[in-house]
Amino acid sequence: MIDKILATLRKDNAITFAPADDKSIRFVGTMLASHKFANIPAEFIEFLKITDGLIWNGFEIYGTRAIDREDLGYTFPGLIEANLNFLNDDYLKGKLLLGKISEEIFVYNGLEHKFMVMDRINFIVNSVHSSFSEMVYSFIDEIY
Repeated sequence: MIDKILATLRKDNAITFAPADDKSIRFVGTMLASHKFANIPAEFIEFLKITDGLIWNGFEIYGTRAIDREDLGYTFPGLIEANLNFLNDDYLKGKLLLGKISEEIFVYNGLEHKFMVMDRINFIVNSVHSSFSEMVYSFIDEIY
């Protein structure tokens, strides 16, 4: 399903990146796990192997590395950078920040094996999904 979603977004000028390699994915997973964040879920790894991040209409899904967008004066954060911003926030222990849009963040809850959309300020859970593609689709469906 994620392939179909990405194909749709690419037609609408989504910015995608070269696929992540296994070594990069393992490195990021090990680094984040050492800080008590959740393991990278298998479905998200499959996403990273297609595109190492995604930017579309304010919708951002992080990849394995930060990407300098010099023309825009912006660095698109990678999973490590994005998650380390929440290192001292106990609420995100056992979870993994995957991306954001506007005032919401996309989080994987490793204890419950669920994907959540949460308020970026107070971490109130707005929706819970059983898969990464379901979570992404719910947002795309709202925008379209």
